[in-house]
Amino acid sequence: MSCDMQPSITALASAKLFAGTTLPWVLEANEAGSGMAREDFLAWLVDNRQSIENRLHRHGAVLFRGFKALKGAADFEAVIKAMSHKLLDYAGGTTPRSAVSGQVVTSTDAPPHLTIGQHQEMSYLEPSPSFPDPTPDKVAFFCEVEPAGGGQTPLCDMRTVLQKLPQDLVRRFETRGLVLTRQLPETKQAGYEVTWPTMFGTSDRQEAEAFAAKRRWRIEWTDDGGVRVHQNPSPSTLVHRVTGEKVWFNQAHLLHRHYAPWTGDFLGPAADQQAEAERLRPALSKRFFYHSTHADGSDIMISDLETVRQTIAETMTMFDWKVGDLLICDNKLVSHGRQPYTPPRRILAALAADDRGERT
Repeated sequence: MSCDMQPSITALASAKLFAGTTLPWVLEANEAGSGMAREDFLAWLVDNRQSIENRLHRHGAVLFRGFKALKGAADFEAVIKAMSHKLLDYAGGTTPRSAVSGQVVTSTDAPPHLTIGQHQEMSYLEPSPSFPDPTPDKVAFFCEVEPAGGGQTPLCDMRTVLQKLPQDLVRRFETRGLVLTRQLPETKQAGYEVTWPTMFGTSDRQEAEAFAAKRRWRIEWTDDGGVRVHQNPSPSTLVHRVTGEKVWFNQAHLLHRHYAPWTGDFLGPAADQQAEAERLRPALSKRFFYHSTHADGSDIMISDLETVRQTIAETMTMFDWKVGDLLICDNKLVSHGRQPYTPPRRILAALAADDRGERT
């Protein structure tokens, strides 16, 4: 196939629906698309990028399925580079991950039995003069090993969530703002805490302090070697830079001591795991936590958080992963999560920023 004259999207793939929904919008390869060489596939993406971007902004997520040229991390990274202005790292993140290749990482290292709630990646990062838009525009996933069972990545259109939420709740969040506080240990004890060397990308305290200062975060070193990070107020809603649509954009319903990380069967559902969790809970809850409040320091009403959680649960959709699936989400429009799974499962992830007219 000549790379200087690429066919249209519909010539190589057809759109499919999952359970009657268009989230994600699915491009399933036909016979010609399935057998494309990698370089032809990349050229096809570049030539059709604007059309795909339009679909991404309309539906919130696009799933590429059945393109056999996509085999691993290098192919995944090449696709995201072809579709984005630049790749980003996970510095400042809240989820345990492992590096794979370049800026491709595992989607999460959280244990298989845990559910990861719906979130837009890094929506808790507040704008600042140094980082006027600190959150990724795209988050992408690639299925290298499909789950033996479960392990879906649910999606939720946060435009719809905002429309469904009670107006008085939205008004409270918008007028009173949000602040995230993190307590991070130096080392792991339960096995999946996010340590401050991981979050800051360095084990050097001075470098960590410089990282925090650049973001105007206040930090306190604790006696056990951990650190408490006090962020600045962040917005609860966002206007999309391209579409002009307003979306619900925060993680208060997840990053709150009432819910995580040491509630429920965090070590597993077995009786001995529950007993061990109960024994460890008091110490763990002091050395590692996330907690959201309103910007004035007042507590967020649990009833408000429950309403948000219920609205998201009623709105999200799911699909089952297949080997070679590549999912690109508009991180501002759509949230994602993870269902519990039966191993094996290996989903890779990458973050990307669009061209915002900034100097690089």
